[in-house]
Amino acid sequence: MKIPLFFSLFILFVVFFNIKLRKASKEIENSNANFWKRERESMFARKKSLDHLNYISVSLNDLPMLKEEELFSDAEKKAYSHQKTALSLASKPMLNLSSISNTDLKLQYGPANLENLMSYEQNYENLIKSLLNWGRYLKEANRTSDAIAVLEKAVSIGSDLSQNYILLSDLYRETQQIDKLLSLKNEVENRLKQNAMQKKVLQYIDNILNM
Repeated sequence: MKIPLFFSLFILFVVFFNIKLRKASKEIENSNANFWKRERESMFARKKSLDHLNYISVSLNDLPMLKEEELFSDAEKKAYSHQKTALSLASKPMLNLSSISNTDLKLQYGPANLENLMSYEQNYENLIKSLLNWGRYLKEANRTSDAIAVLEKAVSIGSDLSQNYILLSDLYRETQQIDKLLSLKNEVENRLKQNAMQKKVLQYIDNILNM
């Protein structure tokens, strides 16, 4: 009895699918095994000095500062609050460890250092969030040039917050600073390899430039 063509193709598909499924399962199994092997090794890694790390040094002295006695709107009061937070964080040790897993950190510096390393990373993340909010409320308070200065500072220390770049792009457009907008676009393009999320920022900037 002749097997219908459709049924033959179906059988071939099932066989091919099972082969691919077994291969994928094996790859996942090997990946998991490798992960737990490295994780076990990391728990016994020797503690190393953190003195040589590439700490982020930030000076906010060049930024325009709001004075408490000159706050007239809710937006200015909120901006001032984030300004104070940013100033308090700037003096703390900071690291950008977003591209390194906890397992790799333990392997390189020992598990005893993990808490400190994560604390330093949190300081950095809190700072770039404070700078973003500081700039956002300055913009809301119609302090455009001040907002630009604060958001540019965040870019200069490697902020990966998309909203920072989007807000800064809007301000460049409003103030007709096309040269700066083009420079920001180049900055985003250079960071695409490290952060694929920047692709939507690049598209946003392109839309502004094509208006």
